[in-house]
Amino acid sequence: MAEANKENTENPLDIDSSNFNSEMYLECLMKLATLKQVMDKEAEIVKQSQFLQSEMQTLVYENYNKFISATETVRKMRTDFQIMQEEMNKLSDNINKITTFSSQISESLKESGTNVNRLCSTRHLLDKLQFLFLLPSQLNKAIIENRYADAVHDYAHAQRVLLKYGNQPSFQSIQTECSEIIYGLKKTLRDRLLNSDTSASELAESVGLLRQLQETDSSLKDIFLSCAESRLDQHLKSLSALVEHTDILEWVEKCNNTLLADLGIVISCYHEMFQDQEANNLPEFAEKVMSQVFHLFEEVVKRPENIGTEILIRGLDKFFRKLQAMSEIISSDVVSQKALDVVIQCINHKATMQYQLIQSQFKDSLMRVRQTLASKGTETVDLKDILNSLQVYLMQKIQASLLDLMAFLQNNLSFGLKPWCAKAVANSCWTVISETLINLSDMVKKMACLKTSNNIPFELLLILAKLCLELQENGVSTLHNHLVKLLEEAAPGLTVDNKDKNSVIVNLSTAAQAALDSEVVFIGQTAAQMLRVSVLARDWLRAPEPRGPRAVCRRVVETLASADSAASQLFPTSVKPSSDSSRRTIWSRAPSSFSPINRIFSERIEVFSPAGADRGALSNGALKVALKALVECVRLRTFSRHGLQQLQVDVHFLQQRLSCMGNDERLLNALLEDALASAQLRCVDPQLMEPSIVDIICERG
Repeated sequence: MAEANKENTENPLDIDSSNFNSEMYLECLMKLATLKQVMDKEAEIVKQSQFLQSEMQTLVYENYNKFISATETVRKMRTDFQIMQEEMNKLSDNINKITTFSSQISESLKESGTNVNRLCSTRHLLDKLQFLFLLPSQLNKAIIENRYADAVHDYAHAQRVLLKYGNQPSFQSIQTECSEIIYGLKKTLRDRLLNSDTSASELAESVGLLRQLQETDSSLKDIFLSCAESRLDQHLKSLSALVEHTDILEWVEKCNNTLLADLGIVISCYHEMFQDQEANNLPEFAEKVMSQVFHLFEEVVKRPENIGTEILIRGLDKFFRKLQAMSEIISSDVVSQKALDVVIQCINHKATMQYQLIQSQFKDSLMRVRQTLASKGTETVDLKDILNSLQVYLMQKIQASLLDLMAFLQNNLSFGLKPWCAKAVANSCWTVISETLINLSDMVKKMACLKTSNNIPFELLLILAKLCLELQENGVSTLHNHLVKLLEEAAPGLTVDNKDKNSVIVNLSTAAQAALDSEVVFIGQTAAQMLRVSVLARDWLRAPEPRGPRAVCRRVVETLASADSAASQLFPTSVKPSSDSSRRTIWSRAPSSFSPINRIFSERIEVFSPAGADRGALSNGALKVALKALVECVRLRTFSRHGLQQLQVDVHFLQQRLSCMGNDERLLNALLEDALASAQLRCVDPQLMEPSIVDIICERG
């Protein structure tokens, strides 16, 4: 490419080349181009020439002023340089004169300068001698004014001279007097170490001065640690006395400014003064003191006055910051790890207080519900509304507790953004959820015990059972999702471990089943007790002719109807009532059809089977218990004809009333058939009344 450019530059036909030949270019153009092309080329060259001429004029006009200015500047520079040259010559002459005068002055003052230097040396020596002669009085004055550091500094400054010239008679008395004074100073410093009122900074200062006075490090180290431990023990006693009388902020402030501050000074001075001996190891007494401090802090946290989250977090933050600074001073992983453990323990303690408070408040709510049910009864109380209020109350309390624990993840806290803190908060929040629901399950199980169920309204058992089922189906997942959302907002990027929800769900399911079983048994046994007393207390052989169903049958129906009404408010109906065509009359059959052989091959009825979570299952469960008791009591009595007919009327009445409650009619008929059949087998004159007569008696009754 460079060669091509070179060829273009040397081409004589190139109009822009320096070797351009106009005659050759014109001859070549006349030979190769047509007339029109020649004329066009002429016009193009004329146009380019005019354009170049115009540009040249523009450049000349633009740079004319610059050319003039440059010319004037050059003219001025010639004049200025001439003046400057004259000034430089004058300056050179003046400098030569100054140099000459300076040499003359130096020669005249040379002898005087030597005398001055000699006098200065003499004065310096006299100052040293004066310092030595005045040293004993200066030491005494400094010691009297408690300026021990100045006394040691002065003595160390003069010690080399005294050691070198101490044998001279003029210095011997000074050395002896200074030795006595320093001996007294050492004793004073040792007494200061043993004084319990000595602060940590004064303690460190005393040890440092003794080391400068050539005391052995081994003895000083033992004295230093002993005195420091005594001093810190006093702080511990003072802090221990404050536990019962101050809040956590005041206690932490006192601890940081006294014990931990002194401990930091002691450890720093220990490492600085005894750096060749265990400089990187924490003294044993420091670990002992820190363990006692942590124990006292745990006691302060457990005080009722410090249960508030805000005051707890503020005190914990101050304490943690001081511990972090202490761990750097002490250079111990033990203190650093213990500081993390203190924060985690506070979070766990707060979580424990939260779910205990929720449990206590929920018990109070249950007590109010129990009183409402006992005073008003089920006719005027909406059980569904009570259930919703309890569920909303419990969920709101748990969610408020979770939000309260999120305060430990605030950005302005020294531990708020730490991953280990976020993990501890997540675990504590799940503990609040799980422990609250598990405690609820345990409470429901205790209330469902047969020994205490007589003191608890059966409606409350139904409400608690339904509450456990609702929490099992939706509550646990809702709370877990709410926890994950809170953690994402408070600690973005935190990976939350999957929590074991199955154990909580199993506890809730077990508690719900226990409450349902207890309610069924309670209602069934209440009705069964009525029937048992009415059957066993009556003389059926002397029974009069039946005039209507007995009053006990009405009470049994009312009891079962009350339980069915309560269940219908909370649980769905899954058993469809049988049609009228499926109903059978059970009082016109022959006794032979109820023989023991037929009973053996009949379907077995599980009386105490687990109750289902629907209205029909609950009603059927109570019905089985009550009517099975009726059957067993009937088998213990002997009936006359009128006694059998009275039982026939009772059975018909029970069938009419109980079949309207959504009970399983096949189960109802089977149990009533069994009762009537057992009475027929034990009747001396087993004659049943006509069904139409039984209907008339029941309607009339």
